[in-house]
Amino acid sequence: MNSGSVDHISSTQDIFITDPPYGDAVKYEEILDFFIAWLRKNPPPEFADWIWDSRRSLAIQGEGEDFRRNMVAAYKRMTECMVDNGIQVIMFTHQSGSIWADMANIVWASGLQVTAAWYVVTETDSPLREGSYVKGTVLLVLRKRLGKHKTTRDDLAWEIQEEVEAQIEALTGLNQQAKGLYRDENVFEDADIQMAGYAAALRVLTRYAIIDGRDMTTEAVRPRVKNETTFVDGLIAFAVDTANQCLVPQGIAKPHWDKLSGAERFYLKMLDMEARGAKTLDNYQNFAKAFKVRDFKPLLASQKANEARLRSAAEFGRAEMGEGSELYQSVLRSVLYAVMELLDNVDGNDVLAHLRINIPNYYGDMTQHDLAVELADYLANRLTGLRSEEADAARVLCELVKNQQLG
Repeated sequence: MNSGSVDHISSTQDIFITDPPYGDAVKYEEILDFFIAWLRKNPPPEFADWIWDSRRSLAIQGEGEDFRRNMVAAYKRMTECMVDNGIQVIMFTHQSGSIWADMANIVWASGLQVTAAWYVVTETDSPLREGSYVKGTVLLVLRKRLGKHKTTRDDLAWEIQEEVEAQIEALTGLNQQAKGLYRDENVFEDADIQMAGYAAALRVLTRYAIIDGRDMTTEAVRPRVKNETTFVDGLIAFAVDTANQCLVPQGIAKPHWDKLSGAERFYLKMLDMEARGAKTLDNYQNFAKAFKVRDFKPLLASQKANEARLRSAAEFGRAEMGEGSELYQSVLRSVLYAVMELLDNVDGNDVLAHLRINIPNYYGDMTQHDLAVELADYLANRLTGLRSEEADAARVLCELVKNQQLG
């Protein structure tokens, strides 16, 4: 058995299993050299006829148009050499929305569709790695796309939303079951759940050959123009947004979460992660992008690589209250301001008076009042192990707002 170019495949196969190097994330040709140096000295009998060469010249490399075109050529050839009821399994581990868009293009252009996606935990917890890194791999099961199924973008949006929400609910449910049975930590971190949501969207997208009258096979092989948002990019972006909206921290009601701004979601999600020990700056960068926060730096007290953290209520002080802030007139910023005042021993009645001023339509919309209660309670629970005095102040605020007389 020898390694060779996919172009040289000539026999028909039932199954193809691949683990490609998306966006130069893994350089297999370099990794292989290590095993070659180790094995060639005393090769096992079953490998006696192998050619000990990593075949670097055959490696598909890069992230740009050449990478995408070479990937399409490889998977198209495998599809041509696959029986109609055969399958391909692709191991996929990447959080980038643009790489998922490339994956959708590759699947479409190769005449394939994603029919199943299995999420497998492939890493254990390690003291050397902390934060929301991906612990698992998505195994995408692909089959030939037979027929010319059509849909519209509007109908597709509903399908994607249902599929992504079902996938994320399933993994979140597994987390809760595992916690109830035998472990304290999550089986799947937010990064894993987010990625599984993308895979669910891919199952919906790639089952259709024509969307809004566009032939997706043709659309997928169209060369990219720099800084252009393609039709496929738009579809993947919608799927990414849907997945991110489903990442609701425990303790926040979904109807309330849906009404929050991107900056509020970012702060609440990252506080949840900090409470679980996340410290790496790339977590903040990834989720700021996910929640479309223009500039997350004003919300951070530390931007050190492995010691990043959000500002506390006291560290915010009176900052980020003006019109230029992404937290301007938000319920979360008003609650943090109230917590800061309680830490400064401001009278409770005055704190409530300021809260009513800072939250727009506080009397006219009871959901604003209810959200303030919920956010104060959420802060109290998440801050208990981080900043106990601030947690106590948030707990006092929760009771003050809950028991105040409105109207």
